[in-house]
Amino acid sequence: MIKKIYILILLNFITAQVITNNSFNTSRSISMAGATVSNPGTVESVFYNPANLSNLSGSSFLIGSTMFYEQENLNYQFAALSFKLDNRNIMAVTVQKLGINASGYSSELSSETSISFSQGFHLRKDRNSNFSIGYNLNYFMLNQGSSAGTVGDGSNGIPGKSMYSFGLDLGFIASLRDKVHLGVFVKNINSPRIGRGSNAQFLPRRLNIGCSYHPTKTLKTNFVYEKLIYSDTNQFRFGVEYEFHKYFILRTGVQMKPNRLGFGFLSPINENMFCAYGLITHPILPLTHSIEFGLNF
Repeated sequence: MIKKIYILILLNFITAQVITNNSFNTSRSISMAGATVSNPGTVESVFYNPANLSNLSGSSFLIGSTMFYEQENLNYQFAALSFKLDNRNIMAVTVQKLGINASGYSSELSSETSISFSQGFHLRKDRNSNFSIGYNLNYFMLNQGSSAGTVGDGSNGIPGKSMYSFGLDLGFIASLRDKVHLGVFVKNINSPRIGRGSNAQFLPRRLNIGCSYHPTKTLKTNFVYEKLIYSDTNQFRFGVEYEFHKYFILRTGVQMKPNRLGFGFLSPINENMFCAYGLITHPILPLTHSIEFGLNF
């Protein structure tokens, strides 16, 4: 049984790499099952729609860690820093890393690292509506460890190698009276590839279209449609945020195809600091957990 689980995890990461093609990165996206593309104004926007950066009121810092499928060997960490240039422009720098380790070995079997520069700015803003655009410029690094070889100690194995690539993400968001928000996000719009020659692989491209409705200040509802470009894979997601108290915000969401359920919360420590936790189920594999800490200044 354990062997089957590891095979499923391996196949899952081959077909959907965490950095290049995954909607579940942060606590918010995990607890809301990925229904986040049209949510306005948090530093987490760099992960699911950089146009949302335009709604930030100041500088922010976010750091967190995610354990995929309760496997300690799958280590994913992320950090994001946003800063305000002027009243119309917000910039951000983000670092993400996924490392796959083998028990008993100090070196990583493989790792993915992404460094991103993001910007979001208003194209139009008035009392009743606004329209914003944003982008991520991504630098991808894929490192593969050396093989054990026939001897088993690596002396005659295949040496490790590193590969690099650049990607561009584009996002849009529009809102009306701060109640209805429409968002669009395209991942890897420039169709980047990594590797050379016959080993070159095109990185997955993804389209997210979402709508958020905020009937009250304490309740936010979100719907997202996701499609992998050049694929028949379509997913539908619905998420809810409800503020029970100023120090406790509940988050939950569901996804169809495959069916997954997310749950989590945001707990502001004070006006400038907060912590968050999220988990999401999988139809076969164990739970995925994420925890993060944020600072506004």
